[in-house]
Amino acid sequence: MKRWTTVGLAMLIILSMVLAACAPKTVVVTKEVKQIVTKEVKQVVTKEVTKVVVATPQAPKKVLSKVYRIGIFEEPKTMNYWSYLGPDNSVWTDYVLSGQAPSLYTLSDQRFDFVPSLAADMPPAPKQEGKLWVVTVPMVKDAKWSDGQPITAKDVAFTVNTSLDLVLGGNWAAIYRPDAIDHVEAVNDYTVKFYFKTKPGLAAWQYEAAMGPILPEHYWKDTVAKARAFIKDLKKPELPKGLDCKAKNLKESDKKLCDAQKAYDEAYQNARKTLYGAKALGAVAGGAFITDKYEPGAFVQRTASKNYYFKGSEVKEYADGTWEEKLADGTTLQYYGKGTGKVTLDYKDGPYASNVILSHYGSQDAAFLALGSGNVDYVLNPLSVAHGLVEKAQKGGNVDMYTNPDNGLFYLAFNMRKAPFSDPAFRKAIDIILDKEFVANKILQGTVIPAYSVVPPGNAAWYNSKIKTPYVGMSRDDRVKAAVKVLKDAGWTWEKEPAWNDKTKDVDPGVGLKMPDGKPCPQITILGPGPSYDPQRATFNQWISEWMRQLGMPAKSELTGFNAILGPVFIKASFDMYILGWSLTIYPDYLCDFFAGKNGEIVGGELQGYNTPGMNDPKYNALCDTFLAETDVLKAKEEALEMQSVLAGQRPYIPLFYRQSIDLISKNVELPYYKVLGGISDAAGMQSTAKVYTLAK
Repeated sequence: MKRWTTVGLAMLIILSMVLAACAPKTVVVTKEVKQIVTKEVKQVVTKEVTKVVVATPQAPKKVLSKVYRIGIFEEPKTMNYWSYLGPDNSVWTDYVLSGQAPSLYTLSDQRFDFVPSLAADMPPAPKQEGKLWVVTVPMVKDAKWSDGQPITAKDVAFTVNTSLDLVLGGNWAAIYRPDAIDHVEAVNDYTVKFYFKTKPGLAAWQYEAAMGPILPEHYWKDTVAKARAFIKDLKKPELPKGLDCKAKNLKESDKKLCDAQKAYDEAYQNARKTLYGAKALGAVAGGAFITDKYEPGAFVQRTASKNYYFKGSEVKEYADGTWEEKLADGTTLQYYGKGTGKVTLDYKDGPYASNVILSHYGSQDAAFLALGSGNVDYVLNPLSVAHGLVEKAQKGGNVDMYTNPDNGLFYLAFNMRKAPFSDPAFRKAIDIILDKEFVANKILQGTVIPAYSVVPPGNAAWYNSKIKTPYVGMSRDDRVKAAVKVLKDAGWTWEKEPAWNDKTKDVDPGVGLKMPDGKPCPQITILGPGPSYDPQRATFNQWISEWMRQLGMPAKSELTGFNAILGPVFIKASFDMYILGWSLTIYPDYLCDFFAGKNGEIVGGELQGYNTPGMNDPKYNALCDTFLAETDVLKAKEEALEMQSVLAGQRPYIPLFYRQSIDLISKNVELPYYKVLGGISDAAGMQSTAKVYTLAK
């Protein structure tokens, strides 16, 4: 209800402004009295003269609004930053917690150069100390949390060590890699020291840990202490190699070891649940906003922090490659050039709005209708936008559209931990019958782009454009024949093989399909978002299940809510197949996050990383080890191209499509720039730098 009260007030204000702005020119009628003296009569004659003056009013002045109104159409999963980067990771949570946690380093606008944030300067080269490698980073000394407490090296050490000690999964394990980082120490209040197990490469240091989130120790220490209590003095049991704790009739000694392992796993699960389950609405923040109000089904409110370190800082980028930042106190940092040539970007950081209100709408349609009617200033949209919605939103003439290359991927995944998905022939057969060009170009009318690699082409420096695409252009008849051959060669059999029927111009489905072990092909469920959330993924899902049924596979589409998919996929890894998408980083270390064997382990019933398919290929794991340790960018690019080629053959994912990032935003909003890989949505609507204007009467 509160959301509607706020929106209603905004509508009244907008209406009054429109009436004032559209009023006709003012006509002022005055009367003058003139005296006329006639020579003949020498008499004074009084004459009334009417004078018409047309007064042109001054143009209304633009006034900065105190509120940036954003539409969303899915609920955030959590307000707890620990949980957000753990089991409750979703783009919708990112939107409402964006920028809340500061970092030592970051990537620059548009060009994505590695630059300091809360670090005082660029990092020194790693040095070896005994068996470990160290990087020592001086920090700025006057940054503060939203409650006025200083941001120090102790906060950095607290955050990283908590992630390592509690064995946090999800993005935490990808950012602060437990296989790379030993621990972190605060040398003093403003010097932090990272200890690495081996010489750190680009993936473990510059593009992950150096840009990792920092959370306030004084706010979280009590919660973390409660979590640590579950694992205090706990030692990991040493199980004999090959011991299967699920086996029947275990020896008593083995049973005790298995019970100890179970207790160990449960202790860590309880520790993580304590941390992830802590209430965090209004948590102390180090960014431009504090997320302080949440009415489920209505809105999330973010309030500007009075202590935001970068408020008023000016950022410039130059044609010669220079990145420059001038802080409000006059401190200036300059890298990658001497600041010569044309200025290509120039803006000052805010926040300019006192509040960001993210209003929840039940669907994409409702959110864009709200934009078109002026109830919101912008809609955060990680999906594509149908032409009809664009037209409706722009009907009033106050909405602009911006199109950028997307840095995302939509894909089909297999659970390679079980049959038949563990069979390379099965995955290859699905790849053959899956006519992504037909769905993209004919059914979805060119609104998406068929995908062939996990790295999108918009990220040109890291994209492998030489990935083979042998099935493009194949007829349905040829696809079925090729898929049947692949399966038969691998030992699959039918009572009746699928075959093309020239009379019906369709496939006569296969009957009695059996796997190579002689067992019937099991029922297969393809999870995915429903059409109200994303009609494109839902369309692909339904076509894929139909083509699988033609091969005799008992497949069905299970279209459900977005949040309902996350548990069976990212926590339990209990799915068969699913269709989802990723918003990706520039540096493609996700090639290892998604597919390295160690990131697909299930401990205590929970997936420990983002390798949902459970791929565990020795050759690929070795490539990942090399890539993650790489310190040379050019060599890292070669390794990334090779990994993409291996993935094209292994098929843990089948890339389905890429999108263009389409943003619709009110003309009342002024952003520092509009052209960027991933679009405005990838920057969460640029909440700290957006200027929203109204017209003063």
